Amino acid sequence: MSIELGRLVIRPDSGKPVPQDWFHKHSLTLIREILTKLGIEAYEYDSYSTGYYGRHKASGVTLQLPSVLSGLDTHAIFNADLTRNRNTKAGAKGSPLPQGHFHIGKRSHLFNFWQSSGLPFPKRLSSLYDYMGNLQGILLSGTLVADHRNRLNAGSLRPLSITADEIRRAFTPDNNRTMTKQLTDYNQTKLPDKSAAPTQQKQGIDAKRATGEANHGKAVISECGYTVVSSSLVSRKRPQDQTSDEWLNDYCLPADDSTRTLPKYQ
Repeated sequence: MSIELGRLVIRPDSGKPVPQDWFHKHSLTLIREILTKLGIEAYEYDSYSTGYYGRHKASGVTLQLPSVLSGLDTHAIFNADLTRNRNTKAGAKGSPLPQGHFHIGKRSHLFNFWQSSGLPFPKRLSSLYDYMGNLQGILLSGTLVADHRNRLNAGSLRPLSITADEIRRAFTPDNNRTMTKQLTDYNQTKLPDKSAAPTQQKQGIDAKRATGEANHGKAVISECGYTVVSSSLVSRKRPQDQTSDEWLNDYCLPADDSTRTLPKYQ
């Protein structure tokens, strides 16, 4: 289903033609639903008239184009010549044409609009007024003139075109909108109580090769700013109770002596 050159076109998958009675009965409803879904206004040709407009009384042709959805009475005014451009048996050059007759040039907006409609031109362009009724049934699009709620820009008027793909997308739900939950941007920071890691147990300090096996597991005691190693095998004086010679003798013991105590001077 599409709208081509202002007309609704239905091409069934079966390839069979749509019955004319069914089409005439439902086409207007389908058109309204399509326009409403896409949020597009369209206009239909109703009639035309000729006259002189504005302060300068410019001659032109007015097309009455009621809107399809809102029913607003809109119109578009095209420049046109309403006088004879040469002497004829019917009248002298410059005399008024009969009511409803007009002349247009090949560079005019009305000529371009008619050409865009796909309708055939008459053999004589001066007789275009006799063919205006062929615009009926063609959906038109156009932009309103600023500060004029019911006047369309004549240069913007064109047959409405909506592709089958545009209509299909408008009536097909967007699958991406069915997602009701989105993933959080951060990972869970707490573990369930049942899977919580057990409390770390205190472990003994591994013995270092340079320390000596005898000192492994012994507590380190700090007294009055001096650090000593507790040992049940060795008993030494506190540094403050030692003489200078005794302190020096302790400090100068070999490094591999397991009973060495290094006094910490504060």
